[in-house]
Amino acid sequence: MAYKIDNKNRHRELGIVRKHWECPDTVSLRDKNLQGIERDYVLECLDKIGKTALLADIGCGDASDTIYWCKYAKEVFGYDYSFNMIEKAKRISKGKIKLFQFDILKGALEQKFDVVITKRCLINLGSFENQRKAILKIHKSLKEHGHYIMLECCIEGLDKLNYMRKRIGLEPINEPYHNVYFEFKKLKSFIQKYFYIERIKPFSTYYFLTRIYNQALDAERFTKFDPVAKKFNLSFNIFGSDIIGPQFLMILKKRGNSG
Repeated sequence: MAYKIDNKNRHRELGIVRKHWECPDTVSLRDKNLQGIERDYVLECLDKIGKTALLADIGCGDASDTIYWCKYAKEVFGYDYSFNMIEKAKRISKGKIKLFQFDILKGALEQKFDVVITKRCLINLGSFENQRKAILKIHKSLKEHGHYIMLECCIEGLDKLNYMRKRIGLEPINEPYHNVYFEFKKLKSFIQKYFYIERIKPFSTYYFLTRIYNQALDAERFTKFDPVAKKFNLSFNIFGSDIIGPQFLMILKKRGNSG
């Protein structure tokens, strides 16, 4: 496909990533309508799973979303390797979440969880090898038949978005400097050894409307239409299973420990 971002060497130094997240001014996601869609998708998953005993949000950031998961588990644990994010999370959660500064590449998850959530977390681990290690730790931390709600980003979706943008004369959107997006086919092949894939849910309608259609309509004020795009995304799935834009959600159910 034409107009692809050069992603042959998609490895990031973890020191650069950590510096980004330790900056007090760092905001996890500036598009609050997109954050709202993310939250609604996860809540939809949790509704289907039902209330459980233990839930973990790995890469919880400031816990502004994690606080919504509390009604779905008796105990909610939030983990993040950024000291500043954990401090923010303490202020927001007001004791409702058990919070820990935690590096998934170095530490072990000592609890056994019914549900684990990652939301744009594993894309900060520098390489696919590190991402694989983190997924295996998540698999190990889940109870039998536990669920992993994986909301991450893939390079194929970004490439498709940029291909469409090029067709109407828009500049490409680059992968953030501190992220390594998954190659979706490679990820899916690996994931299926350890999890059953119950559902894959893309964000394609929202990305098409906000990053292509609305920008073609009004290059200066396109963000004013984002709330309408959010409503459309939650009501209509224009593109089916096709992932347009980097974000996707997978509902995964743990296979046996033997993989």
